[in-house]
Amino acid sequence: MSEPLNCVNHPDRETLLRCGKCGEPICMECAIRHPVGLRCPQCAQLRKVPTYDVSSSHYPRALGAGLGTSLLCGIAAEVVPLFVPLFMVSFFLALAAGAIIGEAISRVTGYKRGRGLQVTAGISVVLGSLLATLVMAAFRFGAAAVLALPAVVLNPFYWLYPIVAAAVAVMRLR
Repeated sequence: MSEPLNCVNHPDRETLLRCGKCGEPICMECAIRHPVGLRCPQCAQLRKVPTYDVSSSHYPRALGAGLGTSLLCGIAAEVVPLFVPLFMVSFFLALAAGAIIGEAISRVTGYKRGRGLQVTAGISVVLGSLLATLVMAAFRFGAAAVLALPAVVLNPFYWLYPIVAAAVAVMRLR
């Protein structure tokens, strides 16, 4: 039996383990299970999965793509019910819009995913929906329509589209 050594990272701990790659003595707290045996943290090279490694430069692109797509989908969701007066049309438009917005954010960021992009998608959908409502109200009724916006936003049925679309967009970026 070999003589106990001290861990490289914790000199006060005795150990009989060694890294399978570099041979340095490691304790059980430092040992990382690897397909070829136990390794030290330096040799295991732990890093995030590239899909979830989102840099700060991705967020402005995601917000721009999300807002632009959300504005276009929101305008479509405001116009289509004028021609097809069915209540459930808004629900199905919200499903499609959420998928489109989530896909746009995903493509612009190089198919990245993560919680930050999910939050960005949710914010984009809500802001885009509000902007689309404002644009369509101004287009239909003129500049005075801005005064009626609080009455529209306080209607609980108004929030069906943004909530469903945001949920789908967020789920797309999980």
